[in-house]
Amino acid sequence: MAFDKLIFEDHFDGDTIDRSKWNFEIGFIRNHEPQYYTDRPCNAYVEDSMLHIVTLREDYEGAKYTSASLNTEHKFFCTYGRIEMRAKLPWSRGIWPAFWTLGENISVVNWPHCGEIDIMESTVNSDPESNGEMRSTLHFQTKGTDEHNCITGWYHLPKGEKFADDFHVYAVEWEKEECRFYFDDTCFHTQPITEDMKDCFFKPHFILINTALSDWNEDERPNDVDTVLPQHYIIDYIRVYQ
Repeated sequence: MAFDKLIFEDHFDGDTIDRSKWNFEIGFIRNHEPQYYTDRPCNAYVEDSMLHIVTLREDYEGAKYTSASLNTEHKFFCTYGRIEMRAKLPWSRGIWPAFWTLGENISVVNWPHCGEIDIMESTVNSDPESNGEMRSTLHFQTKGTDEHNCITGWYHLPKGEKFADDFHVYAVEWEKEECRFYFDDTCFHTQPITEDMKDCFFKPHFILINTALSDWNEDERPNDVDTVLPQHYIIDYIRVYQ
């Protein structure tokens, strides 16, 4: 399918973040993550037509770290299409940038019944061999067992390269039958939409962009020695086509 009708874009050309398009999440939001999300300019701002999401080490509202998480909930959502971002990722131990979607009905059915499309996630850990990888995942509630399930595809850079070295395009082409995930011009993972998961992915989703800090395991947990802050997640544009 050709996705040639532009239905959403933000090139971050103004002086400030366009709040008619973006909401800010505030506080400790998900997954027992250690960062506190704010809407302060030190954590998210526009400069030279780029959005900067900045992760800081500071004592703030009971947290040791702050960052930002933006979403389009109730402002823009779509069912199917090509959702793409050009960005340069942050890189240091524990840093967890993401570009993803959630079902617009999350406040009614809760997660993961709403469905989640992780277009790009990249978590830096203590193993240098795995720090040039990113993942794309579908999260859903399995109809057959009524349990959370997820299916992930991986993209690996050549040894020694990092996603923080340059800007790249991260995208999903979401159709009724499947999701295709892209790194630049490479389709690295295709995931069929099955009977077990389809209810999650036949309905509108909104977009999220954020930098979290991982607390999943000791290898990914930030610390005062190996986690170099501040870190900038720099986003050139986000576009959606149908």
